[in-house]
Amino acid sequence: MKRFLFFCFVISVQLSGFAQSYKETSSEDFEPCTKDVVLEVAGEKVLKDDFVRMFKKNSMSKDSLINRSELDEYLELFINYKMKLAQAREFGLDTLKSYIDETNQYRQQLVAPYLNDATVSRQLVEEAYEREKEIVAASHILISIPANATPKDTLAAYNKALKIRKRIIEGEDFETVAKEMSDDPSAKDRIDEKTNNKIKGNGGKLGYFTSMNMIYPFETACYSMKAGDVSMPVRTRFGYHIIKLTDRTPAFCSSMDIKHIWVSFDKHSESEAEETINKVWEALNSGAKFDTIALLYSDDKYSSANGGILKNQTITSLPDSYICQLKSLQPMELSKPFKSDIGWHIVMPLTYRPLPSFEQQKAAIEERIAKDERSFKTIESFAEKSKQEYGFKEQKDFLSSVIKIMTDSVFAAIWQVPENFDNTEELFRIGDYSYTVLDFAKEIEANQKKQTPEYIPEFVERAYSDVVLEQVVRYADSKLEEKYPELKATIDEFRDGVLIFAITDKMVWNKSIADTAGLSAFYEENKSKYLWDTRVSATLWSVEGEYNPQKLAKILRKATKKHWDNEKTKVKIAKAFKIDQEKADKHITYRWGKFESGDNQIVDRTIWSDTASLKNNNVITDSVSTKRNIAVVFHQFVPEEIKTLDECKGMATSDFQSYLEKQWIRDLRNKYKYKVCHQVYDSIK
Repeated sequence: MKRFLFFCFVISVQLSGFAQSYKETSSEDFEPCTKDVVLEVAGEKVLKDDFVRMFKKNSMSKDSLINRSELDEYLELFINYKMKLAQAREFGLDTLKSYIDETNQYRQQLVAPYLNDATVSRQLVEEAYEREKEIVAASHILISIPANATPKDTLAAYNKALKIRKRIIEGEDFETVAKEMSDDPSAKDRIDEKTNNKIKGNGGKLGYFTSMNMIYPFETACYSMKAGDVSMPVRTRFGYHIIKLTDRTPAFCSSMDIKHIWVSFDKHSESEAEETINKVWEALNSGAKFDTIALLYSDDKYSSANGGILKNQTITSLPDSYICQLKSLQPMELSKPFKSDIGWHIVMPLTYRPLPSFEQQKAAIEERIAKDERSFKTIESFAEKSKQEYGFKEQKDFLSSVIKIMTDSVFAAIWQVPENFDNTEELFRIGDYSYTVLDFAKEIEANQKKQTPEYIPEFVERAYSDVVLEQVVRYADSKLEEKYPELKATIDEFRDGVLIFAITDKMVWNKSIADTAGLSAFYEENKSKYLWDTRVSATLWSVEGEYNPQKLAKILRKATKKHWDNEKTKVKIAKAFKIDQEKADKHITYRWGKFESGDNQIVDRTIWSDTASLKNNNVITDSVSTKRNIAVVFHQFVPEEIKTLDECKGMATSDFQSYLEKQWIRDLRNKYKYKVCHQVYDSIK
């Protein structure tokens, strides 16, 4: 939800499938080709211009000329794509509430720039810069509002938000209430539909952020609060939010370089991970070098080989557990071990980069604001322009007939339009849309709420202004796709992308997980593909300090000959190099494992680079570093062997999915008719 609050979720639609040669359905089943239709699939005609636009959008080629072989391959994929959409619609996936809500929400986000007049003011730029000087952390509870919500729906959501806030103010735990009541799915514990693994809910926690990391109303609310405050309901395009500001502190940097060691719960049990991080902590406190320990113990494969370094990190690119530590650490200061949802960590900042000056930041902020909702003028400005564009006309004198039938009962929310009131005179018109006096009266009746009584003519006038604004904007909104073809294309592609995702999940992804028997049978038929390459069984030894590497090798050869275990070997190494036994863990580390080529840089250098002369229990020294002695004890080669299903489950599942999709496409080609209009297709250049 953290990223979702900042920008709308966009699925990049990728045409996927398997190009196969099939005979076209007889042209007798279709109407004759026209000059602009290139293809017909399952009753849907595809225009040449639309097909070419989609091809160019998905083409990997940068050339302006169309590659014919690439176009032919794309044609097959496009036919598969359209057939998948046809089946998705046949299954009714486009009628599901989840689909309608998601696509409507995306459309709302996409049309927002069209419904406002973009401006970039110095006031907004200065506000954004001032907010960048602080970072905030917040949790929220979302009460969603349907995309087509009426004022009544909105009021219900608001009242629900107030009741939730009251529970928190009266002492209930925010995280507990969020898991129970929030409409943000990330707040709740749930099951991953693809892996069937349990995902722990975040209890509404959004972590740390700063200016322009969240949508504007949410951000503004946070920057108006103090740490510990619980907000009144805050309205955004997603609904109402109850926000608890958990921290507000000066921004300690704009970006940073850090080192970290991460012991992952995915690769270790919780007890094993804690034991490992404590061992790491003791070694670091005893003087062991961070780079060495990161190489040996960190499960972050992207940084461990580089001493655990993560460069150019920002407040939002790091987990909030890291920011909690870093905000109070000086450069080169080591954190204590800390736990997160994904493992145990130790972090050390290397460099903090300060915030640039306003003048340095101004251009970048203006560019970001130009894409942000805060840059738009009020909706009233858009409505006024729409009135002029579509010829708005009104007869406000007719409001008097509504005033005559209105009573104070409207302020108790019990007023009803009299049964004999049938005034269908046109109150206003925009374009081809007409709104009558009766429509207006019924609108007031439907959306009345209890409130302090006021002068009825003023109440009716304000209600009329609200209705005009709503109806004018709604009408202009309904014309956007007609007015902006590129907008329509983008919205249609998103809608189709959501359907493709849903039908593929149903027919391939979810099926590959649910059909355990099918996966097992597929594995048995294809298990010869899933082999461990030849591996080496080896133990890596590292001794800090400028000692004689040959002496280390000699001790290790003796250890293998006498069958010493690793702990006894460590004692012998410490004694030989006159290292205090109490400090042995600081200077001496080891790790045993089975390594394929490419798994470990040290093993690659010492063993895989020259395997011809290796014998069991060989000891090979590594001379890359002068500040530590590294030696590898090569025990033996482990020959190729078939992986168990558990050991290759990810790859086997992926292959099983490919198999299921091939079968699916074959069925689609047999089920749905299609025709290529070759005369039109061949004209594409």
